[in-house]
Amino acid sequence: MIRLALVGCGRNAPALVAAAAASDHCELSVVADIDPQPAGSVARTANAFRHLGDLESLLASGNADFDAVIVNTPNDSHAHIALTAIRAGRHVLVEKPLALSADEAGEVTQAAERADVRLMPAHTLRFMPANVQVHRALAAGELGKPGMLRSHRWLRRFPGPPGGWKHDPARSGGLCLHEGVHEIDQALWLIDERPTHVHALAAPELLQIHLGYASGAMAICGITTGLPLGSGYYSLALIGSLGAAYADDHHNVHLVYRGGRPQAALTDLRASAVRAQLDEFAQAITEGRDPSVSGADAVAALQIAEAAAASVASGQTAHLTENGYVLA
Repeated sequence: MIRLALVGCGRNAPALVAAAAASDHCELSVVADIDPQPAGSVARTANAFRHLGDLESLLASGNADFDAVIVNTPNDSHAHIALTAIRAGRHVLVEKPLALSADEAGEVTQAAERADVRLMPAHTLRFMPANVQVHRALAAGELGKPGMLRSHRWLRRFPGPPGGWKHDPARSGGLCLHEGVHEIDQALWLIDERPTHVHALAAPELLQIHLGYASGAMAICGITTGLPLGSGYYSLALIGSLGAAYADDHHNVHLVYRGGRPQAALTDLRASAVRAQLDEFAQAITEGRDPSVSGADAVAALQIAEAAAASVASGQTAHLTENGYVLA
């Protein structure tokens, strides 16, 4: 059983606690946060040891009886905490993005390779059950060659006051890095090809990323953070040369009829995805292998996200060259 330390008890903590509790491969033994209120609340829910402070102080406290670290802190601290864990010989699962730049993510990846510890970026869309089925259909040749990928994600407005870290591009990386890496990584996973052209458009609370490929395939990824209420919605459509597939997160009320009076059921497949992601991380540690999502995957997604951000700022298209993406 892999023992986990959760560093950062913010928004994603309840899903991670529930996933660890349901897992047969790992358990949450320590939670750490600089704020006593969320640290205490999460520790009680998880029945875990509470540490008030950061990862450095936890490692120095004598209570570092854990195998791996989950980094669930603001984006600008991800790389530093991941490197701290790696240098202490701990495996690490990092919420997206792995870092605020592809170069910094590359440094984290190389450090993990040198230390022979498992590093996994939390690209959760790869573990959504419906998306897994689309990927399996592609791998089996049932859809043929990918031609068009269209994905949408509707999100609530970023919580917290305007001065919060998610509202500060210097801390969050901006919408392209904070949210766009999810869709970009998904496109890399499904189309299995690096885009040669990246063009992006943005408006307040809206981002659209266009990816073009040498094979003729294309992907259009849309993200909006303007929903005032609710938990948002996600959908994906992929058209291949032999067939098409559609997937969404099923986070709606569905009518279920088994005879008698129909009943409404509220489903949430994200919980299944977080558990599958955590299980993959723990199993990779136990089996001494690389996780199915690697640091190199995070670097590739961040390179494209940076190209998208540059495209938004300039109005130009980024083209893939031997030296990376160049605006033209």
